[in-house]
Amino acid sequence: MTGDTKTTPEITPPGPPLPTLRKDGARLLALDGGGVKGVSSILILDAIMEKVRELEGGGVARKPADYFDLAAGTSTGGLIALMLFRLHMSTKQCLQVYKDLASAIFAPRFLGSRFLGSLLGKVGLLINAWRTGAEFAKGPLEKAIQKVVDEYSVKGDPYKDYLVHPESKMMFMCATLAEKGESILLRSYTQPEDAKPISHLPREKSEEGCVNSIKIVQAARATSAAPIYLPAETWNGVEFWDGGVLNNNPIEQLWNARYDLVGQHAAPPKVACMLSLGCGWSKSKPTLLNRAKNVISRYFESFMANTEAKHRDFKRLVQRMEGRNDQNGEVKYFRLNVATGDKSFDMADYTIMDQLEAITRVYIGEEEIRQQIDACATELTRK
Repeated sequence: MTGDTKTTPEITPPGPPLPTLRKDGARLLALDGGGVKGVSSILILDAIMEKVRELEGGGVARKPADYFDLAAGTSTGGLIALMLFRLHMSTKQCLQVYKDLASAIFAPRFLGSRFLGSLLGKVGLLINAWRTGAEFAKGPLEKAIQKVVDEYSVKGDPYKDYLVHPESKMMFMCATLAEKGESILLRSYTQPEDAKPISHLPREKSEEGCVNSIKIVQAARATSAAPIYLPAETWNGVEFWDGGVLNNNPIEQLWNARYDLVGQHAAPPKVACMLSLGCGWSKSKPTLLNRAKNVISRYFESFMANTEAKHRDFKRLVQRMEGRNDQNGEVKYFRLNVATGDKSFDMADYTIMDQLEAITRVYIGEEEIRQQIDACATELTRK
């Protein structure tokens, strides 16, 4: 990573105002990374919002952005958070757009050709990785994200391409500072003064104000630049890897970012409810082809599979808060993540989404899961 000259952002959009928190505290949402498997977390969230609609007497679809005060997402979860909170989609809109995005981003290509990519299949992807360092090119992702931004933005909006926006609800995407191993949060709201990165170059860019002028496409690339799958993203001399390298389950970053909901000198906000959504987990071992990928890929995938460990760590924290009356011992924590048994799904194979959707719908219908969905929806509807 190399430095560069001081950069003055062309436009620094104003951020949204701080939310008015309900008396019993904030509602927070964490969205795991998982490539095309993000379809599962959207379906679970849709079931929760449908229950919210039912509890409130029906009518129009309820949007997550109207019920959660802060959302965090990593990689595919970051893209979902972007669609729901920055672009104000409903869960059903998000589901359809997500499917279109996944097929555009992860369709196999070889030498830029989808035809050659379909002929060569995974062999072509491995050759791509050997030739360029990544199985998939960044161009299709950038074009697909920009198309969505254009479609879901107000015509003539001077800030439409920027992640920070005065009408955005509060969300952030996790990225990883390459080589330094520091988590970087890319926010849809103005970065608080006390939240600057520790590493020199990104801290310098934060002090210049550049971090508040990052564009949506750049942020989307940064959060999803999974080693071997997609190339790293370089922005203002700062190189990013996928946020999943450190925070594939962003629950810890979300909890720490609760301070963003109040002014810098205010007391920490009370949190009433936290919802964490996974993309599915399996007990199966990697295939021979996946094991043949290089060391970086295996190293990265070990982090990607660690979302449940993050969940258990946070659940233990909630348990300790209850015993010590921290947060008044009243944080309601929900974790929903479909178990796929011995069936393993490739995070870059968009053709598996229908199958994972079917498994997730069965999961949503299970009695224990319905109880959690109902309880979470009840918390969201409290005034």
